[in-house]
Amino acid sequence: MADSIRSERVGLKTILVYAQAQMGLNLCGTMLGLHLLYFYTDRKHLAPSLVGLVLFTALCLDALTDPLIGNISDGARFKSGRRRPFFLVGAIPMGICFFLLLSPPNLGSTTFIWFLGFYFLMLTSRKIYETSYSALMPEITLDYDERTRLSTFRQLLGTFGDIGGALIPFAATFLLPQWLDFRAVGAMAGMVVAGGAIIVYAGIRERPEFAIGAAARLSESIKSVWSNEPFRVLLAATMLAFLGISIPAALLRFLAKYWMRDEGAGALWLIAYFAGSIVSYPIWFRVTVAIEKKPAFVVAMICNAAGSLMFLLLTPSNRYLLEALMAFFGFSSIGIWVTQIAASADVIEWDQMHTGKRQDANQFFSIHEYYSLSFCSERGFDCGCRCIRSL
Repeated sequence: MADSIRSERVGLKTILVYAQAQMGLNLCGTMLGLHLLYFYTDRKHLAPSLVGLVLFTALCLDALTDPLIGNISDGARFKSGRRRPFFLVGAIPMGICFFLLLSPPNLGSTTFIWFLGFYFLMLTSRKIYETSYSALMPEITLDYDERTRLSTFRQLLGTFGDIGGALIPFAATFLLPQWLDFRAVGAMAGMVVAGGAIIVYAGIRERPEFAIGAAARLSESIKSVWSNEPFRVLLAATMLAFLGISIPAALLRFLAKYWMRDEGAGALWLIAYFAGSIVSYPIWFRVTVAIEKKPAFVVAMICNAAGSLMFLLLTPSNRYLLEALMAFFGFSSIGIWVTQIAASADVIEWDQMHTGKRQDANQFFSIHEYYSLSFCSERGFDCGCRCIRSL
């Protein structure tokens, strides 16, 4: 379908206004992925099994609400658009819940309840915001290659959010007392994500032609999503990609502390990772345009898998090789993100051709969320933390 659309160039201003919101989302997401497990186990002294149980339970509950949120966004009819109002409705509560998640009072054993409650509320409000934000991307342009360009800028600015989410907690721990460091970064991240949502809300106008079609009922949406064969293939590939990247990231601080015996090594690894990420963007953009999205995605996955196998051959004494390998991980991960998000927009076109309806939000929530259910269990986190500590 995209081949039949004439070239639809997107101005740089529109690209930057849209893409900058990804910084706040990645800032919060990376901060949680790298530091939340450490914060609640080493700082708040919750058992790793309890922390894993909270993460798994909250993600299961979040997955149950996701189809409803996607369907509401696809069927919304507001004067200001069917996507943009959800930016503010989701982002501001997300920022508040994010701050409270990293600022638990001294509750003893009931810290578990605080953690579960605010983690679930944060995920739900994030999903309200992120589902509509992601679903807006394929509506900005219908041009096949322009979507790759938009996805590349979005991930480039998201990488700056990743850098902040990874390194700011280390800096806060060094500069601030322990009772304040995570509170401060939580407040900062909450303001960034809310500010990014306000900017994109004010700076982007939705295409009215996508808001006039008939909205599918929830049951019809779910049925059509799962009958979309390209979607199922992309979902399976994305689950594998996220598993390969996210689980090692969650254990990074433990590897630095208990395997390397050097907590500062974690920050150096992340600097190398993001250096590899930043230099990779123009390369992956050219590769994706030259050989198409699917082959580029496969190449990026193979590179990431090769890096994981190489990691098994190294020891803590191979400090410089570890940093070089982290840079390679950053390089290959960006190839996965750029191609996956750009391909997600094209999967929506396939569904529209067969159903006559655009269900952008339902497609995006499934691709970006269902992988999470296989990401963590309390046993997996407990075993991971204990094994690393025993090295």
